[in-house]
Amino acid sequence: MGNYYFTSCANGSKTKVEYTFGYKKNAVPFVPSISEEEVRAVQRAWARAIKTISKTYLSGGDYVAEAAKAAGELYGYGHTNVLFKPTKDAGFAINGGKGWADVV
Repeated sequence: MGNYYFTSCANGSKTKVEYTFGYKKNAVPFVPSISEEEVRAVQRAWARAIKTISKTYLSGGDYVAEAAKAAGELYGYGHTNVLFKPTKDAGFAINGGKGWADVV
């Protein structure tokens, strides 16, 4: 649990977003512990993915493909049940078309 801070490309305004994530690391045949650094690395990767999707959208690139790629890398699509799916079209990941300049 914690906060992400999103900076809008449109006007530089910052938005605080509270989050809760659950992490699972190959639980078969045993449940290994997940270190704080592993959790922080995943959080950084998620923030990078949002910025990359947004940048791709703003430059006229294939942001849907970029979102699909990020989803596959971050959420284990095809490998486990996925409870959360990031926006791949016109919503959160691209800030409704305005884009995100930064995510921390």
